[in-house]
Amino acid sequence: MPITCSMFYGLNSPLYPSHLHGERLMACLSATQRYSLSWTLSAIPRTQNPNCRPFLFIKYSNRTIRYGPNSIHSPSRAPVGSSSCVSTATDVSEKSPTIRELCDGHVPDHILRRRLLRVEEVGFTVPTDVQRQALPILLSGRDCILHAQTGSGKTLAYLLSIFSVVNTKRSAVQALIVVPTRELGTQVTKVARMLAAKPAELGMEACSIMALLDGGMLGRQKSWLKSEPPTIVVATLGSLCQMLEKKILKLESMRVLVIDEVDFMFNSSKQVSSLRKLLLSYSSCSKRQTIFASASIPQHKRFVYDCIQHKWTKADAVHIHVNPVEPMPSRLHHRFVVCGKDERHQALLSLLKSDMPQSAIIFVSVQSEKSKRAGHAPPTTLLIEFLKTSYIGCSDILLLEEDMNFNVRAASFYELRQGGSYLLVSTDLAARGVDLPETTHIYNFVLPKNAVDYLHRAGRAGRRPFSDKKCIVTSILTSEEQFVLKKFENELMFECAEVFL
Repeated sequence: MPITCSMFYGLNSPLYPSHLHGERLMACLSATQRYSLSWTLSAIPRTQNPNCRPFLFIKYSNRTIRYGPNSIHSPSRAPVGSSSCVSTATDVSEKSPTIRELCDGHVPDHILRRRLLRVEEVGFTVPTDVQRQALPILLSGRDCILHAQTGSGKTLAYLLSIFSVVNTKRSAVQALIVVPTRELGTQVTKVARMLAAKPAELGMEACSIMALLDGGMLGRQKSWLKSEPPTIVVATLGSLCQMLEKKILKLESMRVLVIDEVDFMFNSSKQVSSLRKLLLSYSSCSKRQTIFASASIPQHKRFVYDCIQHKWTKADAVHIHVNPVEPMPSRLHHRFVVCGKDERHQALLSLLKSDMPQSAIIFVSVQSEKSKRAGHAPPTTLLIEFLKTSYIGCSDILLLEEDMNFNVRAASFYELRQGGSYLLVSTDLAARGVDLPETTHIYNFVLPKNAVDYLHRAGRAGRRPFSDKKCIVTSILTSEEQFVLKKFENELMFECAEVFL
């Protein structure tokens, strides 16, 4: 019988009996515990939330043990080091706990109660691998690096952790979520507000959430921050730094800091200095829980080391690496078409007519500065004009790119979120974090620059939880570019089949 991989959890709370103080519980099956298929740890809630019950639940496949302030016996345990790494594929028992069970006693009841507002409405009932592994650690207050496939449910995991801490009766910013793009910020804000909404019959005040994103109504948000600070802020780095430098936004009471798509932000020359300043100057890692999230963290072991050494996180930060052997979602099927450089448009048209996708994203390269100076039209514009005159399979052909007006970008994103059939022509702006669950087809009109960008582009498809719908990623390339795609295959460990038109 297989044994589950080791998972370490730090425990240090006044709610625990004295014999549990300062120790860490190692949750793994030993050779003498093979009779039990698997078990899951739900660590104690943090004391900041007065609505949570102070108990530790250890769920075996066939029984549950509860430890609280009055516990007499402690579980079998072994001391472990201060930092830890959870790096597993998956071990799901026949009675795997639901998200509600993992969060019970940690997250306020109005968020979890089925009759009123359900986490199921966000799209998850049975926890995904990253949620099953991350939630016990996040809810215990440990700093965490969530490293899992695109569409695996990282956003819901860190949002539930935030709601286990914040106190709506307190007038201060208690949680900050930093995102790289306006589109991702809009999406995270929507999910957060859905979870935060409190039913009218409870007579309770809802948790206030501000979207502090590039463009938009920053003037109105300044007034809001001065009069009544929101509980949670979702922000792009540019708008956030603007508010911090003017001392309009204060982070002294911040309990949780989340950096989403962390590898992208650290690799951005425009954002890295501001990000470092945020992590070190505006708040201390010792006074907050820090959560980093991404589907791709190149040289992740080095990154974890840097997080601790530079004090971006505490020394006991946990790196949760889900499916490290399979970074690409298995639901995706990859293929490629070889054609001449001037035949890309016709190749794409043939693919669209053959596939007839209901919802698809076509990734196009950003226009070069040389092309701009020469007065040429952007590649996105040229492609859209071609599709509108040649392809009749989809009535909605939308555009999303960096140079668009913020309001126009917001309008395009809003249309996509309404569901139905769409064909989105986009630069890599849509490749990071944008959640469009209906997308079944990805077309790389031009190959991305590297394997990480390929991973994030491909990850826009196949995002509906637990769906078995076939999703296809197609790359259009010249014969000279085949070695580049082969390099991506080797690095991301997937297979790509050639198709002929």
